[in-house]
Amino acid sequence: MTDEREHGDTTAQPPDWDARAARFDDEPDHGLRDPAVRSAWAARLSSWLPGHPAEVLCGPAEAPPVGERRFDVVLVRHVLWALPDQARALRHWRRLLRPGGRFVLVEGVWGELHLVGVPADRLLALLAPLTAGARVERLSGDSVLWGKEVTDERYAVVAGV
Repeated sequence: MTDEREHGDTTAQPPDWDARAARFDDEPDHGLRDPAVRSAWAARLSSWLPGHPAEVLCGPAEAPPVGERRFDVVLVRHVLWALPDQARALRHWRRLLRPGGRFVLVEGVWGELHLVGVPADRLLALLAPLTAGARVERLSGDSVLWGKEVTDERYAVVAGV
């Protein structure tokens, strides 16, 4: 997780998430209940993901309970920023990918008083030793994905292994 302290402001206090909890995510579905938003994400995902059915697993994000299984894709949306050791999670996820697999990581930097998230350049640096190449797709300008206009940094990194 990043905040102003990582962007050079050492006096800034981290967000008090308990105090913000009641209103932090007024849209807990991130707009995905809206058919237009769902369609926009489906279109994006079709260009990022292999063209076969996916298995969706539930478990701790930083260490999914999958044993020795390997996968074509690790797809996360606004998850990495909240993990305490992002580099460790990415290394673990890399071990879950088959040769030729890929990461699809939707992240960003947002906040009004305190910035949180993962800047794209930081994520690219974390992925560099783990991937054969990565590209950033800027998503902030596509209001249909969010169900509204957004001014913060939102992006997807698609990286092959």
